[in-house]
Amino acid sequence: MPSGEPSGYPQGHVNRVYDFVIAPACRMAGYWPARADVTTYADPLEAVKELVDSDIVLCDVSAKNLNALYAISVRHALNLPVTIIKDTQSSIPFGLTDLGVIGYDESLRIDTVQKAIEVIGEALKNAVELKKERYELLNRLEIGLPEVQVPAPVVFETNTYSSQGSQEIDEEKSKPKEPRLPIISPLPDYVGDAFNEEQIDQLKAGDTFFHLNHGKGKINFVKKSGKEKLANIAFDSGTKLLVLVASDFFRRIKD
Repeated sequence: MPSGEPSGYPQGHVNRVYDFVIAPACRMAGYWPARADVTTYADPLEAVKELVDSDIVLCDVSAKNLNALYAISVRHALNLPVTIIKDTQSSIPFGLTDLGVIGYDESLRIDTVQKAIEVIGEALKNAVELKKERYELLNRLEIGLPEVQVPAPVVFETNTYSSQGSQEIDEEKSKPKEPRLPIISPLPDYVGDAFNEEQIDQLKAGDTFFHLNHGKGKINFVKKSGKEKLANIAFDSGTKLLVLVASDFFRRIKD
């Protein structure tokens, strides 16, 4: 993340982006985040090793963040997954557009935060799922390797060829991966208006609602995590832990 207090932003802005957008997105993707910009390293090489050893690295290139550009370079050079984000007021340096930069609204309005959390969370999960085999050198050095080795899934991308023949490639191409969850459309007749902040705050175990990505869900339990309100929700597609924030993603169900 950008270090300190970047010019052109209100005081404490970087911390708010982390607390309200990045940390919830990481936890939604199943990861516990750690901030490199506030960590003190006894040896600079420790920072580089952590950069290489992390399962996934999220780089915020807002405010011309040079540290993030360095991190992106390291992860790309070593063929490791990385997710890149920026706020809407920041320009994108050189050719990052082609690398799939995700934008978020720097105003951090409550109606934009949940969308940013979901999109960034999905991008983090996809980046890890689509990662390629690590270089042999990294395996020999035991850098960046999980404690339990799990075979990486075989993923076929455009212009990627397999020695097993073109038939498997064609089968994979017929099942393209979504870069993010699609919004359910058209909405069922029983779906009502979006919850406001007060209604979201009143949700409890047993309540049902409709989510624009996941469909109809029932809350198993609600808990607080710092300033956030998390809900364990049972959807037809499986149980998910979502941050409850008033947005058009959460809709009431008509009586």
